[in-house]
Amino acid sequence: MKFLVSLCFFLTPFLLNAQEVYQELQETVRAEVLQILHEEVRDIIGTDTNALVQEVRVRIKEGVREGDVTIFENDLTELNVGDSIYVNRLVDIDGTEYYAFKDVDRRFALLSLFACFAFVLILISGFHGFRALLSLLVSIVGIFFVLVPLLLHGYDPVFSSIIVAGLILALVLFLTHGFHSRTTIAFLGTFGAVVITGVVALVWTHLAHFTGLSSDEAIYLNFSTKGALDFGGLLLGSIIIGILGILDDVAITQASVVAELKRADMNLRGRELYTRALRVGRDHIGSLVNTLALAYIGASLPLILLFSAAGSDIVLSLNQELVAVELVRIFVGSIGLILAVPITTLIAVWWYERYTIPLECNHVHIH
Repeated sequence: MKFLVSLCFFLTPFLLNAQEVYQELQETVRAEVLQILHEEVRDIIGTDTNALVQEVRVRIKEGVREGDVTIFENDLTELNVGDSIYVNRLVDIDGTEYYAFKDVDRRFALLSLFACFAFVLILISGFHGFRALLSLLVSIVGIFFVLVPLLLHGYDPVFSSIIVAGLILALVLFLTHGFHSRTTIAFLGTFGAVVITGVVALVWTHLAHFTGLSSDEAIYLNFSTKGALDFGGLLLGSIIIGILGILDDVAITQASVVAELKRADMNLRGRELYTRALRVGRDHIGSLVNTLALAYIGASLPLILLFSAAGSDIVLSLNQELVAVELVRIFVGSIGLILAVPITTLIAVWWYERYTIPLECNHVHIH
C-alpha cells in the first residue's frame, strides 16, 4: 500500500487538477512536525541497503483539515521536530483517509538565498545589478507564464521556443544594458545564433531518433496530458532556451570589442577590423564552451556515477537516449555559442562602419 501511495503522488501532474487523474489524492498541504514517535533502520527488500523509518506526528496547517493532528510513517528523509513539510491527504477506495509525506518545505531556504543573491548583486554592481536582476525575473516570467502555457496548449514547441526566446532576449538585453547600439547588435547576433541553433538541433534530434521521453518527468507529463504533446519538439525547445544566457554574454562582449577597436583606430575597416575582433572572440569561445560542457556534465553527475557504478559498457551507455540527449545539448549549444561570435562581429563591423560610435561604448562589457 505504501508503494501505491508513493506512486500516486509521483504520477500526479504539477499543473493539472490531481483529482481528474488519481481520485485518491485529495490535496497537498503544509504541516508541522510535532513529535518523532519512533524511528528505526529497516532493510530495503531486494537490495543491500537500508533506510531510516520514522513514525511522525504532525499538525496540518492548511486545507480542509487545518488544525488536525495526524500520524504517519516516513522513510524518504530524516525529519526533526519543528520541520515544516508538505503532506498528501489521500482517501482510499473504501473511504479511509490518511496522509503521506511528500517533501520538505524549502520556501524559506530558497527565498533567503535569493535575497542574499540579490543583495550581493546590487551591492557590487549597483543599478546595473538591479537591472540584471529585473531581467532575470523577466526571463523567469517569460518561460513560466508565456512559454509553458503555449506548450501545454499544444503549440509547436520549436517555433514557440524561438519566438519566446527572441522576446526574452530583447527584454533582457535592453533592460540590462540599456537602449544602445551595441545592445541592438548583440540582440541581432544572438537571435541569429538562436535560429541557427534551432535548425541544427532539429536536424540532429531527428538523426538520433530522440523520442523526448528519456526522463521520468517527461513520462509522467506524457501520461497526464494523454500523449497530446510533441516531446521531441519539447526537447528541441529546451535546448534553445538552455543556451540563451550564455549567448547574451558572447554577443554583448563582441559588440563592445568591435566598438573599442574602431574607437582606438578609426582607420580600421572591413576585414582587418573583423579579424582583430574575432581573435578576442576565439579566446572567449574556448572558455565558454568549457563552461557550457561542465555545466551540463555537473547537472548529469548522478547519472554518470550510476552508469560507472553499474560497470556499463561506455559505448552502450553513451548510446542510451538519456545520455545521448545531454551530449546533443552540449554539442548543439556549443555550435550556437561558437556561431554567435562571427555573426555578432560581422553585424558590429557593418554597423560601426556606417554609424558613429556612441559615447556609451567607452565602457567595454567583458565577462
